[in-house]
Amino acid sequence: MFAWRAEVGASTVCFLGSVHVARPDLYPLDPRIEGAFAASDVLVLELALDEAAQLGAAQRMLELGRLAPGKHLVDIVKPETWDLLVKTQARRGGSLFGLRGFRPWFVALALTTQALEREGFSAENGIDEHFRRSAAGQKRIEALETVEGQLALFTGLAPEAEEQLLYQTLQEIDTYGRDLDEAFRAWSAGDAEQLNQLLVAPMREHYPDLFKQLFVERNRSMTHHLLEMAKRAGRYFVVVGAGHLVGEGGIVDLLRSRGIVATQL
Repeated sequence: MFAWRAEVGASTVCFLGSVHVARPDLYPLDPRIEGAFAASDVLVLELALDEAAQLGAAQRMLELGRLAPGKHLVDIVKPETWDLLVKTQARRGGSLFGLRGFRPWFVALALTTQALEREGFSAENGIDEHFRRSAAGQKRIEALETVEGQLALFTGLAPEAEEQLLYQTLQEIDTYGRDLDEAFRAWSAGDAEQLNQLLVAPMREHYPDLFKQLFVERNRSMTHHLLEMAKRAGRYFVVVGAGHLVGEGGIVDLLRSRGIVATQL
């Protein structure tokens, strides 16, 4: 399984690698995963947002992603990036109208969401959301990050890195569905190295600055929060993006460097 268990002081922590979007046919999950969740006292997510908070987060993202009045995307990206966006949207039957007034990072995320939804993937069916709904009113739910903190990952990008994120998205968008299907096969098989190669290694190699902000720094922060949380004895079921658990500098590796062995289930 794509899950690990570790003893952290007086606490037992079960880590499940999540893919934040999924198709409905992912369910039901392996009974061993559901059993580990049922045995836990606390659900820990990257973000713990109910439906109302999710709407608020989407609105905040819209506000932060909008360019200043009079500014347009074509004014702030290189001609080759704009041309690639125009050609990609034309080929995929998409419109530029609703994108022209937004920052590159927002456009990259919007296009990613659209592409995955076209392939049948949605956040509503994501593993995080599945367990959040299951825990609501039944278990204590904790969060490792905040909405503002996650949005700051994008609003704090240097202009070059922000445009790089958009350019990467446009280059890879046609293969998102196939890539995610492959990632789910690795996830189902518990193949951490394969998933590392699919989700993490390409960004580490080709976009090291983005990788540092989106993975390295967040992995350290989440590990710190988990260790602090586990000082309160309990049984914790932690659901974080699968890419944060694997590879050098992943959460499992960071725990090992602190003498805490997480055993894959």
